[in-house]
Amino acid sequence: MESEDTEYISGQGDDFITFLFSSNPREKNTVKLELDPPEKGVKIGQHIFQELLMTFTMCLKHFKNENEGFNIDKISKENLETIDKHFQSFGFTVNVERFTVHDYLDNMKMPNYFKDKHLIKEDTLLKDIYYESLVAGYIYRITFDFLR
Repeated sequence: MESEDTEYISGQGDDFITFLFSSNPREKNTVKLELDPPEKGVKIGQHIFQELLMTFTMCLKHFKNENEGFNIDKISKENLETIDKHFQSFGFTVNVERFTVHDYLDNMKMPNYFKDKHLIKEDTLLKDIYYESLVAGYIYRITFDFLR
């Protein structure tokens, strides 16, 4: 049975971001995120990852500098922590790692499921799928996991 305080909001991704940032981050697991079913042939882990990545990107845009646009290299640690707290409100965590090229080569020991989607199986863990981007001489790796 749903609480009388349950608030239902429908709309597109921008509407969800507006809702998230309309207040301070809510308590963990208090926002129910509903995703459309994956397209035919897309594994559920891949689908969840893609939706979370899109949401994360929209959250980054919330903190963009009008003069510079949005750039992950310009987002403060505090803003990334705020984004993570918002993600925790709907049951996920965000991890952003930054590597130098040297450090990256030492940490590149897992398959890149985002690029090689055919490697994703039904039992591939969400936290093992990542997106990487080279920005301002650093490699940023973004991963998500279910909140524990």
